[in-house]
Amino acid sequence: MTKSALEDLRVLDLSTRLSGAYAAKLLGDNGADVVLLEGAGGHPARSEAPFLDDEPGVERSLVHAYVNANKRSVRSASAAVTDELIRAADIVVVSDAETARRASEVGGERIVVAAVTPYGLESTMAAAPGNDLTTAAVTGWALVNGDEGGPPLRPTLHQSEYLAGVVAYSGAVAAVFERDRHGIGQTVDVCELEPMLWMAAPSILATAQGDGPARGRGRPGVFSGPVPTSDGHFSVTFSRPHFWTEAMKALGLNDLAEDPRYLNRLVRQQEAATLEPRIEGAIAARGRWELFDALSKERATVGIVLDMADIATSEHLASRGIFGETSIDGRSVRTLSSPCVMSETPWQQRRPAPVLGADTEAVLAEWGIGAQEVAS
Repeated sequence: MTKSALEDLRVLDLSTRLSGAYAAKLLGDNGADVVLLEGAGGHPARSEAPFLDDEPGVERSLVHAYVNANKRSVRSASAAVTDELIRAADIVVVSDAETARRASEVGGERIVVAAVTPYGLESTMAAAPGNDLTTAAVTGWALVNGDEGGPPLRPTLHQSEYLAGVVAYSGAVAAVFERDRHGIGQTVDVCELEPMLWMAAPSILATAQGDGPARGRGRPGVFSGPVPTSDGHFSVTFSRPHFWTEAMKALGLNDLAEDPRYLNRLVRQQEAATLEPRIEGAIAARGRWELFDALSKERATVGIVLDMADIATSEHLASRGIFGETSIDGRSVRTLSSPCVMSETPWQQRRPAPVLGADTEAVLAEWGIGAQEVAS
């Protein structure tokens, strides 16, 4: 039987945001016993599109099937039951300051509370609501993610929440490691916007020199972004002189390959208006995969711009085991596995996302919740 890294941990998921749900999912993926405590309507992820066959339903969300896999569902509005579950847990995942405070008080000094909120537990904006759109705005990503002269653009939907969930997961594991050494738990306070700031480090660091965030040039080009091919788009970077020379030969542009001036990256950038039309023309006449095979063999840094259909059939991703299977409403559907491949304690989907309240009696019995609380 395959062992799991966190199989002795009990996690209580009190989250109401995707960020907390994803943090708890990652704990469950690595073996923790994760209990999702849900109210009458269930976790908000159950209402997130897309839905199976585009038909909304409490058990039909593909997002719920992903972020709540490897969890068991307890349906209860009883404060007494919630408190008992907190006392039995090693980690409690929450999405607001009040629940974090309550979990810390009830759980005592040994409890680890992972709080993932829009603006952190303690800040000048702590009480303000937020989502992925406000996070993109406040972190500067909306401004960076656009072309010069154009409007700000939001990043991919929920990117900030999933990233914050990864940070909360890693913080919770570190906190448990510390608790097991010294007997003291702690609160892991994750602000959803801050991981997005870390991802924007080049632009943030540039402010030390008074510079603002960098933006695109307002048009695609070999030296700034993906360019068209005969069947899509393609990106290529010529980071070293050797890469430039061999890539130009592979594209049939021997005169550019042999001109010593263009071995200098700064010269290439200065003469981009002359070089780009020729290189783009050579790229446009060929297919994405043909270009990838030809240029990657010459050690040029290249990338094919894939759409979701391409990704779903990617041999590379399949070879990494990134896809898995789960069930929704009794049907088998494709899902994602784990962002981390571990040789000795691999990711396992031990159970699909739970039916609302399906595990209430079993969990209360296993976690030692008293008969009086169960009766309530």
